[in-house]
Amino acid sequence: MIIQKEHMTREANLTLAMHGLFIFGSSASLTFFNIYFLRLSESFALNLIYNALFYVLTPLGFWIGGWFAKRYDRLHTLRISLVLHMVFFVLILMLGDGIIDVYGAIALCQGLAVGFYWAGILVLLYDVSAKLNRVRYIGISTVTLTGAGLIGPLSGGWLIGRSENLTGYLYAFCLTLAVFVAVFAISLLIRKKPSRRRRYLLGLTGVMARRNPQWMKFLGLWFCTGFLEGLTLFIPALVLYEVFERENVVSIVLAATSLVSVASSFYMSRRGTMERAPVYMRVCSLGIALSAILLSGGMGTVQVLVFLAVVACLNPVYHNTFMSRFFAETDKLPLKGAFRIESVVLYESLLNFGRAVPLVVLLPFADSLRTEALWIAFVCAGTLQGVAVWLTFRKTKFPRTRERELT
Repeated sequence: MIIQKEHMTREANLTLAMHGLFIFGSSASLTFFNIYFLRLSESFALNLIYNALFYVLTPLGFWIGGWFAKRYDRLHTLRISLVLHMVFFVLILMLGDGIIDVYGAIALCQGLAVGFYWAGILVLLYDVSAKLNRVRYIGISTVTLTGAGLIGPLSGGWLIGRSENLTGYLYAFCLTLAVFVAVFAISLLIRKKPSRRRRYLLGLTGVMARRNPQWMKFLGLWFCTGFLEGLTLFIPALVLYEVFERENVVSIVLAATSLVSVASSFYMSRRGTMERAPVYMRVCSLGIALSAILLSGGMGTVQVLVFLAVVACLNPVYHNTFMSRFFAETDKLPLKGAFRIESVVLYESLLNFGRAVPLVVLLPFADSLRTEALWIAFVCAGTLQGVAVWLTFRKTKFPRTRERELT
């Protein structure tokens, strides 16, 4: 008997195209936004303040966006996000160096936009792949998003590098604005699918935590995970610019580190086992902490490249492993699928609050990017994350299985 694979539905193809374009547009300009902000403000401390505000305000977008997705439809949430993203880039283009005076409003706009987008797209991706061969869909999605994530920074770096002063940044922002207009148009082709359960169940978090204490521990670990992520999300691009002082070189190095991330993720998806998830997560945390010691001797080219290669290799392994364990535990909750939007809102909110913590701690020492406090912050964040992993899993027993469950 011949078993036919289910074909990708029209909505699955449209969603993949839409998300791929979004990743391309975001990576083409937002990869360099912190460098642009640093060059305008000439202050690493102000960069830390902006990103801390952005992290703290993003959960607000998740909370409101999650309510919209549950009460009405995930497409409403997605489209509001795209409008906010477009407003964000229009403000940047119109205000120029004036964004330094209103950076709080800019951070609010970006935070709401990001929160709304991920609250909508994660549910949409779940919906369109529910009836497909999910492994096949994830494989196609990974290839598409990886390609977009590689081409985006290279395109942005090329636009910025070929222009003098800050003009190239404006070209990159215009490119992203045009791409987001196209994404909005594609979203109009996808049919609405309102949630059957329109009640927003975030208030039942306490009940869910009491029913599953291990799930509650995972929520706490998301907060601790944010400590290291808050540093790794935007500081590597700034460090690379500090070393090379050329955006096109920064884009090439970031693309290379993305390939390292893809390779490590692929290896773990083939060789990793769920029973060893706590070991992988501890090794990744402490590995990044140890590699940060390389920066104690100064930000030389070799030290920076080796450190970023280690981060690119271990960070996705940690995140993918933890994500697999978290959603496996979420499936054990009484409401199961009816609580998936709320689960995303909860872990993303805690993750973002955790991201802001090291930036606030680092602020008094942020006289420049070459401050010794920077590598110390990486070491402390990685070590604390490793300890948090040990505390979270120390009483958890995993079944002995050789299933390849990590993706």
